[in-house]
Amino acid sequence: MKNIPFSEYWQAFLRWKGWRICSRFFVRCWKAVAGWAGWQKIFCIPFPVLLVMGIASGAGLILVFVRGLEQTVPAYILYAVSAYTLTGLCIRFPGAFRAGKAWLTRHPKIAGLLKNAEFKFRLELYFEQLINFSYGIFKIASGIILGSAWIGCDGIYNLTQALIQLFQILRRKKAENLLQQWKSYRFCGFLILLMHLTLTGIVFQMVNWNRAEDQGQIMVIATAAFAFYKFTGSFWDLARDRKHTRPVDSSVRMLDLAQAIFAMFSLQASMFHTFGTGESWEQLMNLITGCAVCLLIVSMGIYMIRRANREIKKLQEVPHG
Repeated sequence: MKNIPFSEYWQAFLRWKGWRICSRFFVRCWKAVAGWAGWQKIFCIPFPVLLVMGIASGAGLILVFVRGLEQTVPAYILYAVSAYTLTGLCIRFPGAFRAGKAWLTRHPKIAGLLKNAEFKFRLELYFEQLINFSYGIFKIASGIILGSAWIGCDGIYNLTQALIQLFQILRRKKAENLLQQWKSYRFCGFLILLMHLTLTGIVFQMVNWNRAEDQGQIMVIATAAFAFYKFTGSFWDLARDRKHTRPVDSSVRMLDLAQAIFAMFSLQASMFHTFGTGESWEQLMNLITGCAVCLLIVSMGIYMIRRANREIKKLQEVPHG
Protein backbone atom coordinates (compact mmCIF):
# COMPACT_ATOMS: atom_id res chain seq x y z
CA MET A 1 0.00 0.00 0.00
CA LYS A 2 1.40 3.37 -1.03
CA ASN A 3 2.06 5.80 1.80
CA ILE A 4 0.45 9.16 1.05
CA PRO A 5 2.28 12.13 2.62
CA PHE A 6 0.44 14.10 5.26
CA SER A 7 0.89 17.27 3.18
CA GLU A 8 -1.37 15.84 0.43
CA TYR A 9 -4.14 15.17 2.96
CA TRP A 10 -3.71 18.69 4.31
CA GLN A 11 -3.86 20.29 0.86
CA ALA A 12 -6.94 18.22 -0.02
CA PHE A 13 -8.56 19.37 3.24
CA LEU A 14 -7.92 23.01 2.36
CA ARG A 15 -9.15 22.57 -1.23
CA TRP A 16 -12.35 20.83 -0.15
CA LYS A 17 -15.25 22.44 -2.00
CA GLY A 18 -17.50 21.89 0.96
CA TRP A 19 -15.95 24.92 2.71
CA ARG A 20 -17.46 27.22 0.11
CA ILE A 21 -20.82 25.41 0.18
CA CYS A 22 -21.02 25.60 4.00
CA SER A 23 -20.04 29.26 4.06
CA ARG A 24 -22.67 30.12 1.44
CA PHE A 25 -25.31 28.21 3.39
CA PHE A 26 -24.56 30.06 6.63
CA VAL A 27 -24.39 33.41 4.85
CA ARG A 28 -27.82 32.80 3.29
CA CYS A 29 -29.28 31.76 6.65
CA TRP A 30 -27.82 34.87 8.27
CA LYS A 31 -29.17 37.12 5.53
CA ALA A 32 -32.61 35.53 5.88
CA VAL A 33 -32.60 36.12 9.64
CA ALA A 34 -31.15 39.63 9.41
CA GLY A 35 -33.51 40.56 6.56
CA TRP A 36 -36.67 39.93 8.56
CA ALA A 37 -38.71 43.14 8.49
CA GLY A 38 -39.73 42.79 12.13
CA TRP A 39 -36.20 43.55 13.31
CA GLN A 40 -36.58 47.13 12.10
CA LYS A 41 -39.46 47.62 14.53
CA ILE A 42 -37.79 45.89 17.46
CA PHE A 43 -34.38 47.55 16.96
CA CYS A 44 -35.48 50.94 15.67
CA ILE A 45 -32.69 52.74 17.55
CA PRO A 46 -30.01 54.20 15.22
CA PHE A 47 -26.89 52.08 14.90
CA PRO A 48 -24.50 54.71 16.42
CA VAL A 49 -26.75 54.88 19.50
CA LEU A 50 -26.74 51.08 19.73
CA LEU A 51 -22.96 51.12 19.51
CA VAL A 52 -22.66 53.63 22.35
CA MET A 53 -25.13 51.58 24.40
CA GLY A 54 -23.05 48.48 23.76
CA ILE A 55 -19.86 50.14 24.99
CA ALA A 56 -21.65 51.55 28.05
CA SER A 57 -23.29 48.23 28.92
CA GLY A 58 -19.96 46.42 28.51
CA ALA A 59 -18.30 48.83 30.94
CA GLY A 60 -21.25 48.39 33.30
CA LEU A 61 -20.91 44.60 33.23
CA ILE A 62 -17.22 44.86 34.08
CA LEU A 63 -18.10 47.09 37.04
CA VAL A 64 -20.79 44.65 38.18
CA PHE A 65 -18.41 41.67 38.08
CA VAL A 66 -15.57 43.55 39.78
CA ARG A 67 -17.78 44.83 42.62
CA GLY A 68 -19.58 41.50 43.03
CA LEU A 69 -23.05 42.92 42.31
CA GLU A 70 -24.25 40.06 40.12
CA GLN A 71 -27.42 39.38 42.16
CA THR A 72 -28.67 42.97 42.48
CA VAL A 73 -31.67 44.54 40.70
CA PRO A 74 -29.54 47.07 38.70
CA ALA A 75 -27.41 44.16 37.50
CA TYR A 76 -30.46 42.30 36.13
CA ILE A 77 -31.59 45.46 34.35
CA LEU A 78 -28.10 45.80 32.88
CA TYR A 79 -28.22 42.16 31.73
CA ALA A 80 -31.44 42.85 29.81
CA VAL A 81 -30.07 46.04 28.26
CA SER A 82 -26.84 44.26 27.28
CA ALA A 83 -28.74 41.38 25.66
CA TYR A 84 -30.95 43.80 23.72
CA THR A 85 -27.95 45.88 22.62
CA LEU A 86 -25.84 42.88 21.57
CA THR A 87 -28.69 41.36 19.55
CA GLY A 88 -29.39 44.71 17.91
CA LEU A 89 -25.74 45.19 16.98
CA CYS A 90 -25.54 41.71 15.46
CA ILE A 91 -28.72 42.26 13.42
CA ARG A 92 -27.91 45.80 12.32
CA PHE A 93 -24.19 45.30 11.67
CA PRO A 94 -24.47 43.96 8.06
CA GLY A 95 -26.54 46.96 6.98
CA ALA A 96 -24.25 49.40 8.79
CA PHE A 97 -21.22 47.73 7.22
CA ARG A 98 -22.67 48.05 3.71
CA ALA A 99 -23.56 51.69 4.34
CA GLY A 100 -20.08 52.44 5.61
CA LYS A 101 -18.48 50.67 2.66
CA ALA A 102 -20.68 52.60 0.23
CA TRP A 103 -19.66 55.86 1.91
CA LEU A 104 -15.97 54.98 1.65
CA THR A 105 -16.21 54.06 -2.04
CA ARG A 106 -17.34 57.61 -2.81
CA HIS A 107 -13.73 58.71 -2.27
CA PRO A 108 -11.55 57.64 -5.24
CA LYS A 109 -8.34 57.07 -3.25
CA ILE A 110 -10.03 54.97 -0.58
CA ALA A 111 -11.96 53.03 -3.22
CA GLY A 112 -8.67 52.22 -4.97
CA LEU A 113 -7.17 50.90 -1.75
CA LEU A 114 -10.23 48.76 -1.05
CA LYS A 115 -9.89 47.13 -4.47
CA ASN A 116 -6.21 46.38 -3.83
CA ALA A 117 -6.13 42.73 -2.68
CA GLU A 118 -2.56 42.97 -1.33
CA PHE A 119 -3.37 46.08 0.73
CA LYS A 120 -6.48 44.41 2.21
CA PHE A 121 -4.46 41.31 3.03
CA ARG A 122 -1.73 43.32 4.78
CA LEU A 123 -4.31 45.41 6.63
CA GLU A 124 -5.95 42.22 7.90
CA LEU A 125 -2.59 40.86 9.08
CA TYR A 126 -1.74 44.04 11.00
CA PHE A 127 -5.20 44.16 12.56
CA GLU A 128 -4.80 40.58 13.80
CA GLN A 129 -1.42 41.47 15.29
CA LEU A 130 -2.96 44.43 17.10
CA ILE A 131 -5.46 42.05 18.74
CA ASN A 132 -2.71 39.52 19.56
CA PHE A 133 -0.46 42.13 21.15
CA SER A 134 -3.35 43.66 23.10
CA TYR A 135 -4.38 40.27 24.45
CA GLY A 136 -0.81 39.31 25.39
CA ILE A 137 -0.20 42.59 27.23
CA PHE A 138 -3.59 42.28 28.94
CA LYS A 139 -2.71 38.79 30.18
CA ILE A 140 0.73 39.82 31.43
CA ALA A 141 -0.68 42.85 33.25
CA SER A 142 -3.45 40.71 34.77
CA GLY A 143 -0.91 38.13 35.93
CA ILE A 144 1.12 40.84 37.68
CA ILE A 145 -1.94 42.44 39.30
CA LEU A 146 -3.47 39.12 40.40
CA GLY A 147 -0.12 37.57 41.34
CA SER A 148 -0.78 34.59 39.06
CA ALA A 149 2.19 32.86 37.43
CA TRP A 150 -0.15 30.90 35.13
CA ILE A 151 -1.82 34.01 33.70
CA GLY A 152 1.55 35.73 33.28
CA CYS A 153 3.08 32.76 31.44
CA ASP A 154 -0.01 32.56 29.25
CA GLY A 155 0.44 36.22 28.34
CA ILE A 156 4.16 35.82 27.64
CA TYR A 157 3.44 32.87 25.34
CA ASN A 158 0.83 34.80 23.37
CA LEU A 159 2.99 37.91 23.18
CA THR A 160 5.95 35.87 21.91
CA GLN A 161 3.74 34.25 19.28
CA ALA A 162 2.60 37.71 18.20
CA LEU A 163 6.23 38.88 17.92
CA ILE A 164 7.11 35.89 15.74
CA GLN A 165 4.10 36.60 13.52
CA LEU A 166 5.10 40.25 13.24
CA PHE A 167 8.63 39.17 12.27
CA GLN A 168 7.18 36.98 9.51
CA ILE A 169 4.94 39.79 8.27
CA LEU A 170 7.88 42.19 8.08
CA ARG A 171 9.84 39.43 6.36
CA ARG A 172 7.34 39.51 3.47
CA LYS A 173 8.98 42.68 2.13
CA LYS A 174 12.55 41.32 2.24
CA ALA A 175 11.94 37.74 1.11
CA GLU A 176 11.48 38.54 -2.57
CA ASN A 177 12.36 35.22 -4.19
CA LEU A 178 10.77 31.87 -3.42
CA LEU A 179 13.94 30.37 -1.92
CA GLN A 180 14.16 33.09 0.74
CA GLN A 181 10.49 32.64 1.55
CA TRP A 182 10.84 28.92 2.08
CA LYS A 183 13.86 29.50 4.33
CA SER A 184 11.78 31.93 6.36
CA TYR A 185 8.99 29.33 6.47
CA ARG A 186 11.46 26.73 7.78
CA PHE A 187 12.81 29.18 10.37
CA CYS A 188 9.26 29.70 11.57
CA GLY A 189 8.91 25.94 12.01
CA PHE A 190 12.04 25.89 14.19
CA LEU A 191 10.62 28.75 16.27
CA ILE A 192 7.39 26.81 16.79
CA LEU A 193 9.42 23.85 18.11
CA LEU A 194 11.37 26.19 20.37
CA MET A 195 8.15 27.73 21.67
CA HIS A 196 6.93 24.20 22.40
CA LEU A 197 9.45 24.01 25.26
CA THR A 198 7.76 27.01 26.89
CA LEU A 199 4.34 25.50 26.22
CA THR A 200 5.38 22.21 27.84
CA GLY A 201 6.53 24.10 30.94
CA ILE A 202 3.21 25.92 31.16
CA VAL A 203 1.22 22.70 30.82
CA PHE A 204 3.39 20.94 33.42
CA GLN A 205 3.06 23.87 35.84
CA MET A 206 -0.72 23.93 35.47
CA VAL A 207 -1.39 20.17 35.57
CA ASN A 208 1.25 18.84 37.97
CA TRP A 209 1.19 21.68 40.50
CA ASN A 210 -2.38 22.77 39.85
CA ARG A 211 -1.20 26.34 39.35
CA ALA A 212 -4.03 27.70 37.17
CA GLU A 213 -5.53 29.94 39.83
CA ASP A 214 -9.11 31.15 39.95
CA GLN A 215 -9.08 33.87 37.30
CA GLY A 216 -12.49 35.40 37.89
CA GLN A 217 -15.37 35.82 35.48
CA ILE A 218 -13.91 38.79 33.59
CA MET A 219 -10.70 36.92 32.81
CA VAL A 220 -12.63 33.84 31.68
CA ILE A 221 -14.86 35.95 29.41
CA ALA A 222 -11.81 37.65 27.85
CA THR A 223 -10.10 34.28 27.38
CA ALA A 224 -13.23 32.77 25.81
CA ALA A 225 -13.69 35.70 23.42
CA PHE A 226 -10.06 35.51 22.26
CA ALA A 227 -10.09 31.70 22.01
CA PHE A 228 -13.21 31.49 19.84
CA TYR A 229 -12.08 34.44 17.72
CA LYS A 230 -8.69 32.84 17.04
CA PHE A 231 -10.08 29.33 16.55
CA THR A 232 -12.74 30.26 14.00
CA GLY A 233 -10.57 32.90 12.34
CA SER A 234 -7.51 30.65 11.94
CA PHE A 235 -9.45 27.84 10.24
CA TRP A 236 -11.24 30.32 8.01
CA ASP A 237 -7.93 31.90 7.00
CA LEU A 238 -6.33 28.52 6.34
CA ALA A 239 -9.22 27.52 4.10
CA ARG A 240 -8.84 30.82 2.28
CA ASP A 241 -5.03 30.62 2.20
CA ARG A 242 -4.99 29.10 -1.28
CA LYS A 243 -5.47 32.65 -2.58
CA HIS A 244 -2.16 33.64 -0.97
CA THR A 245 0.26 30.87 -1.82
CA ARG A 246 3.41 32.65 -0.59
CA PRO A 247 5.21 30.50 2.02
CA VAL A 248 5.65 33.48 4.36
CA ASP A 249 1.90 34.06 4.38
CA SER A 250 1.30 30.36 5.07
CA SER A 251 3.70 30.49 8.03
CA VAL A 252 1.70 33.35 9.56
CA ARG A 253 -1.46 31.28 9.20
CA MET A 254 0.19 28.26 10.82
CA LEU A 255 1.26 30.43 13.75
CA ASP A 256 -2.33 31.63 14.04
CA LEU A 257 -3.51 28.03 14.20
CA ALA A 258 -0.95 27.15 16.90
CA GLN A 259 -2.05 30.15 18.95
CA ALA A 260 -5.72 29.20 18.51
CA ILE A 261 -5.10 25.64 19.69
CA PHE A 262 -3.30 26.85 22.80
CA ALA A 263 -6.04 29.45 23.44
CA MET A 264 -8.66 26.69 23.58
CA PHE A 265 -6.56 24.78 26.11
CA SER A 266 -6.11 27.95 28.16
CA LEU A 267 -9.88 28.49 28.10
CA GLN A 268 -10.53 24.94 29.32
CA ALA A 269 -8.06 25.33 32.18
CA SER A 270 -9.50 28.72 33.15
CA MET A 271 -13.08 27.43 33.21
CA PHE A 272 -12.19 24.35 35.27
CA HIS A 273 -10.36 26.37 37.88
CA THR A 274 -12.93 29.16 38.01
CA PHE A 275 -16.22 27.24 37.82
CA GLY A 276 -15.09 23.68 38.54
CA THR A 277 -15.34 21.70 41.76
CA GLY A 278 -11.71 20.58 41.91
CA GLU A 279 -12.41 16.93 41.14
CA SER A 280 -9.69 14.63 39.83
CA TRP A 281 -11.30 14.21 36.41
CA GLU A 282 -10.84 17.94 35.74
CA GLN A 283 -7.08 17.63 36.23
CA LEU A 284 -7.09 14.51 34.03
CA MET A 285 -8.91 16.41 31.27
CA ASN A 286 -6.35 19.22 31.48
CA LEU A 287 -3.56 16.66 31.25
CA ILE A 288 -5.07 14.97 28.17
CA THR A 289 -5.83 18.26 26.42
CA GLY A 290 -2.41 19.69 27.31
CA CYS A 291 -0.58 16.66 25.90
CA ALA A 292 -2.74 16.75 22.75
CA VAL A 293 -2.00 20.46 22.25
CA CYS A 294 1.75 19.86 22.68
CA LEU A 295 1.70 17.00 20.16
CA LEU A 296 -0.29 19.03 17.63
CA ILE A 297 2.04 22.03 17.82
CA VAL A 298 5.14 19.81 17.59
CA SER A 299 3.62 18.09 14.55
CA MET A 300 2.99 21.48 12.94
CA GLY A 301 6.59 22.55 13.50
CA ILE A 302 7.98 19.28 12.08
CA TYR A 303 5.59 19.47 9.12
CA MET A 304 6.74 23.03 8.32
CA ILE A 305 10.42 22.09 8.53
CA ARG A 306 10.04 18.98 6.37
CA ARG A 307 7.93 20.77 3.79
CA ALA A 308 10.36 23.69 3.59
CA ASN A 309 13.38 21.35 3.24
CA ARG A 310 11.65 19.50 0.41
CA GLU A 311 10.76 22.70 -1.46
CA ILE A 312 14.22 24.23 -0.91
CA LYS A 313 15.83 21.07 -2.28
CA LYS A 314 13.64 21.25 -5.38
CA LEU A 315 14.55 24.91 -5.96
CA GLN A 316 18.26 24.25 -5.51
CA GLU A 317 18.17 21.37 -7.98
CA VAL A 318 16.46 23.39 -10.73
CA PRO A 319 19.56 25.26 -12.01
CA HIS A 320 21.47 21.98 -12.26
CA GLY A 321 18.62 20.12 -14.04
